[in-house]
Amino acid sequence: MNMSERFKSKSGFIFASIGAAVGLGNALRFPGLCAKYGGGSFLLVYFVALVVLGLPLLNAEIALGRAFKGGAPVCLAGLSRRKRAGACAGWASAVNSVLTAVIYAGLAGWIICTAVTVVPLCERAPELSRNEISDYFFDGVLSARPDGVIDGLSLPVLGCIAAAWAAMFFCLRGGAGTLAKAARFTVIIPVVLLALMAGRGLIYENSGQALSALFIPDLSALKAPDLWITALGQVFFSLSVAVGVMPVYGSYLPARTNIFTCSLVIVAADFLVSVLASAALFTTLYGCGIEDKIGESGIITAFAVYPVAITRLFGDNAALNAVAGALFYSSLAMMSVQSAVSMLEAFLSPYAEETGKNKKTLALKACVIGGVCSVIFATTAAPLAVEISDKFVNFYNVLALCLIESLLIARSGKTADICDEVNKFAPLLRGKRVAVSLKPFVFSVKFLAPSTLVAFCAAQAVTLVASPPTYPQMHALVFGAALSLAVAVCAVALGLRGNNRYSHSSACASACLGNGEERRCLGHRSRE
Repeated sequence: MNMSERFKSKSGFIFASIGAAVGLGNALRFPGLCAKYGGGSFLLVYFVALVVLGLPLLNAEIALGRAFKGGAPVCLAGLSRRKRAGACAGWASAVNSVLTAVIYAGLAGWIICTAVTVVPLCERAPELSRNEISDYFFDGVLSARPDGVIDGLSLPVLGCIAAAWAAMFFCLRGGAGTLAKAARFTVIIPVVLLALMAGRGLIYENSGQALSALFIPDLSALKAPDLWITALGQVFFSLSVAVGVMPVYGSYLPARTNIFTCSLVIVAADFLVSVLASAALFTTLYGCGIEDKIGESGIITAFAVYPVAITRLFGDNAALNAVAGALFYSSLAMMSVQSAVSMLEAFLSPYAEETGKNKKTLALKACVIGGVCSVIFATTAAPLAVEISDKFVNFYNVLALCLIESLLIARSGKTADICDEVNKFAPLLRGKRVAVSLKPFVFSVKFLAPSTLVAFCAAQAVTLVASPPTYPQMHALVFGAALSLAVAVCAVALGLRGNNRYSHSSACASACLGNGEERRCLGHRSRE
């Protein structure tokens, strides 16, 4: 790894990692899942899974990135006895993240366009019915067709998608330093605006009812297996585990950074932002009398439900409604752009190291090619394309990648060594080091995570067979199966052509010094 490619401070790493973990899933999908699965019941199960499974896996990925000084391909190759097979698994994560970035960029374009069009929408709201407001973006701006036929292109949406890619290139071109600086804005500003939305929601008379629906658990919901499966899945997807981001960011860690304390901050931020977004959604929709519209689809929530609420946020005051709407959607746009940037970085960093090519040039090419691919999200087929591609790329593919990665870690025989890497530079508290306990960490990473993911995959396979998707066959092939196949083909091609980067880099010498005592690092032990 290029040693100049580092975060300059621990806070820079934390902000960038939070920006990667906290995204539209936290702001839009999480509140819908809370509504569907009994409010507090889902929060409780999610929190337990976050601590027991999410936190150990997050620590493990960051530790691997620092130990091997590289992205997912190098890390998983270092763990596996069959280096090429491990590298292929790592490249699959990286390539899949590129597709995720393309989807996020399309959604960012939608959100930017909504931030602009919400102003005239608020002015016209008194003349429109609830259904007309709800359908405003998909029918009036995108002219979407439910059958997925392409017979038109929305120039405003296309321009906004181009703006999203331009912002992404600006974040990528400066390396780790620019990523950290951008993340400070794309994390802090959205959180502040979500807090303002939640504060406005608390003013409504029935805010207490909304908060009760969110926080008081429905104990009967705990009996539903679907609740547990969904909560576990949300943990893996929300933390950006197994998508190649955290190993890259781990390789950018500043010197003598303790991984565990950083991971605690990232996990806490992920949970708190999810709860904050849920409070904002619940209080706002209850206050506007449309609580029955809360659903688990983040896309429907963002572009069909929230516009109705925003046009009523301050009653008949169209100006305040417009300002609130523009600010809210601007914050969502920042979150989606930051997530997309992180996903592209998961591929660009290992690819630049592998090929020796200039990373800034690669970033420009990736943004241009990605922008061309994102044109589909400005057409009349956009909603169906997003729904199918998101299901395959960000659900089926990520689920398979989570399972593969967890099995590689579990079978590597190096879980104790990974824990040592996590505890490196552990801080002192009253004369004792604050270190991760070995036995719980090993049990979670080596046994609990793989077995849980196996059960999760089996349950999803049964569900898929019992209730197959009803997508049009051609669309499911083009926007779904073809993308999954492309990930596999590209991963194998990149993994088989790899050079000696799959043996541990000599640059890890700096990682072999801990607390002033020379010792073998995880990367050195992997070669023995």
